[in-house]
Amino acid sequence: MIFSHPLMRQRQLFWLRSLALLVILGSFIVSCSSSNEQANSHPTTGIAGVRRFGDTWNNIHLFQTFDYNISNQTTIAKRYDFVWGARLKNITAWRSGNPNIFLSYYLPFHREQGTFSGAKFLNSSQEHDLDYWKATHPDWILYQCDRTTPAYEFGDPNIPLDFANPNVISWQVETYAQPASTNGYDGIAADNVSMQNQFGACGSYKNGQWVQRYSGQSKDAQWRADIVNWLKQMQQALHQLKHPLTLISNLSFTSDLANDPEVNRAISYSDGVLDEGGFTHYGSNDLSEQDWLQKNQFIEKVQKQQKAYYLIEELPSTDHAELQWALASYLIGKGRMTALFISGIDDYGDEHWYSEYNAQIGSPKGSMYRMQNIYARDYSHGLSIVNPSATETYTVTFNSGISYMDLYGNAIGQIIEMPPHSGMILLTHS
Repeated sequence: MIFSHPLMRQRQLFWLRSLALLVILGSFIVSCSSSNEQANSHPTTGIAGVRRFGDTWNNIHLFQTFDYNISNQTTIAKRYDFVWGARLKNITAWRSGNPNIFLSYYLPFHREQGTFSGAKFLNSSQEHDLDYWKATHPDWILYQCDRTTPAYEFGDPNIPLDFANPNVISWQVETYAQPASTNGYDGIAADNVSMQNQFGACGSYKNGQWVQRYSGQSKDAQWRADIVNWLKQMQQALHQLKHPLTLISNLSFTSDLANDPEVNRAISYSDGVLDEGGFTHYGSNDLSEQDWLQKNQFIEKVQKQQKAYYLIEELPSTDHAELQWALASYLIGKGRMTALFISGIDDYGDEHWYSEYNAQIGSPKGSMYRMQNIYARDYSHGLSIVNPSATETYTVTFNSGISYMDLYGNAIGQIIEMPPHSGMILLTHS
C-alpha cells in the first residue's frame, strides 16, 4: 500500500528508520558475539575423531618432548598438554594422570627406524642395514651425489629413504601410522622435516639406473617441493585412518626462508609445528632483535592458521636470567595452542620442572607492542617484557599507579634496567 498523506509518510519513515537501526544493532551484537566466541573458543584440530589440542590461553603451558627417562608419568601428567614422542608402554600411565593429554608417535621423517615400538630410537639390531635395503628395495635408498654413500642424517646409521617415492609413504603409513592409530596415539611426530637439504642428498637408483633429483646443495627448490608433497600425502593418509591422527612436524629452515611459499605450504599441511630452535637457536645463542621479531611473526602466522605451536628452548644454563628470557619470549607470542619445553642442550628424555612455571600471569589482553625500546605484552595479571637487542641496555619506566613483583616475589621499582638479551615476567600484586 502506498501512503500519500504527509503524516502517514512520516510514520512510515519512522518505522523504516527504526527497523534499519534494529538490523544494524542486531548485526553489531552478532558480530561482537562472534568475535567474543572466537576469542574464547576451545582450540581443536578440526579433524573428526581426533583429540583436541590443549587450550593454552591462560598462564604458562608445557609439553614434554620424550619420556624415555621418566617413570612417574601418572604423577606428572597434569602438568603437560602434549608429549611429542610418547613410548607405547607409557600411554596408559599418561592417560591415567591426564585423560586429555595429547600423545604422538615419533617418526624420524624419512629415516628408517625398524618395526613399530613407540620408543624414541630403536637399537641398531632392530633396524635394517644397507645390505637389507639393497636386497629388498634398492630404489628406496637416498644417496649423496657420489651415488654410493647414503645421505645419512646427523651421523645416524638409520638408512635415509627416498621420501618422494609414493611407495615409501605408503610403507610408512602401514608400518608406523596404522599401528599408532590402533594403539591409542593421537598424532604422528615427524622429526627433522627440514626445508634445507642438509646432508647432501642427491638421488636414487631406479631399475638400476641413477636418477638425480637434487643438486646436493642446502637450498634446493625441488627438495622443498618434495618436502611439501610428503607432508601433504602423509597428512591426508593420517586423516583418513579409521582412528584419524594429526601430523605435527618439526620444521627446520633458516630465517631467510620464513616467507618462502613452500614453507607456507608446509605449515598448511601440518596440524601442528614443533620449533626445536626456539629463541635460543638450539642453545647456541639467543636470537638477536630481527630474528627474534621474525620468530614471533612466524609463531603468529602458524596460529592464525589454527595450527598448534610447540616451542623448545635449549638453555646452556637454567639460571633465573636464562629461564626468564625463554619464558618472557614465549609469553610475547603465545596463543591458544602454544606450549613450551625448556631443557639443557639435547636433554629431551627427562622431565624438567621449574617453579617459574607456576606464575599466574593470566591471559593476554592484546598483542605484543613496542615500549621504550623493548617489547611488551599485557596480561590480565601481569606483563611480559623482552629486550632482544644483542648490544643495548635500555631503561624502562613503569606507570607509578601499577605495582609489580617478579617471579621470585621481589617488588619491582618504577625504573628498571633491561640488559641485552633479557626478559622478565612481572606480576601484579593480588
